Amino acid sequence: MFLLNDKTVDAIRSKIKNTDNDESILKVIYKADSELEAEQDSKIREQINALKLLTPDKTEHYQTELTQKVEEFVSFIPLQNRTALSKYVARRKLILELFGQILSSELEAVKNGKKQRIDEKLLHNLIFQQSSESSNPEDNDLWLINEDFIYFKGFSEFKLDDVKIGDDYLFKRESEMTEEELEYKHKCNRDAGDRRPDILIFPQEGKCIIIEFKAPDVNVSEHLSQINRYATLINNLSSNKMQITTFYGYLIGENINTDEVMDADADFKSAGTLNYLFRPHKNINGKFGRDKGSLYTEVIKYSELLERAKHRNQIFIDKLTKKSE
Repeated sequence: MFLLNDKTVDAIRSKIKNTDNDESILKVIYKADSELEAEQDSKIREQINALKLLTPDKTEHYQTELTQKVEEFVSFIPLQNRTALSKYVARRKLILELFGQILSSELEAVKNGKKQRIDEKLLHNLIFQQSSESSNPEDNDLWLINEDFIYFKGFSEFKLDDVKIGDDYLFKRESEMTEEELEYKHKCNRDAGDRRPDILIFPQEGKCIIIEFKAPDVNVSEHLSQINRYATLINNLSSNKMQITTFYGYLIGENINTDEVMDADADFKSAGTLNYLFRPHKNINGKFGRDKGSLYTEVIKYSELLERAKHRNQIFIDKLTKKSE
């Protein structure tokens, strides 16, 4: 479960008693790992100091020695970083296990419910805690969707009126709006600023990623326009300082049928063996002097995200647990 170092475990076996609990055993192992890490740091320092003794010249002797020192130096780096990386990958393994349990209705919160229905909130909170914001990779598990997403400023279920990027609000303040803009913001007796997209991510200036989750039993094809509406509101009501015209949408559910989606919107295409649908481009209406925007959209299953993430994480696990030859 915790991707422990086999060599460390073998080295401390004699210190473990049959009566020891998990916490006691892990403390002994992590202490031994920290001692090993200190030893590795010392060896790395020796390698760096040894490099200072080399005299650069054009002779073969120098090149041979340099190559040898570099190879020795590099050989210590994986050993030094292994423990921290193992814990990072092991945490992801546990998240994937929980993701799978939710989807298979094995989680107690689902089993004990009156209905065997998987709540969208369980999946949402697993990936990115609702009503929270993130600017650090450790704050969310958006890597389940895309590894790059963890590095960007993100918001989960924030009112559009409350989203701030740096010191500036995403939406114009109503005191700054024209009568036409105010009428547009409050059309159909609903304040657009009160709308709460599931997740908003801002990777760079002028760009926005919109992610929407649907409960696994919901027919996703009935919600294809939801991301379009969010993109249109942001395009037309965002602050003049941060006009956003390029959007990327991800609509995630489980009840997804290719024909049903294409019947609802013929611009969607199947990615074939990659098991998702995508719409390469949709115009986003521009008002109040704003340019039109552009939206790229993907429709994908939770189960497909799970399999992809498992595969990526297993690559790291295989390398970490590979036996030394």
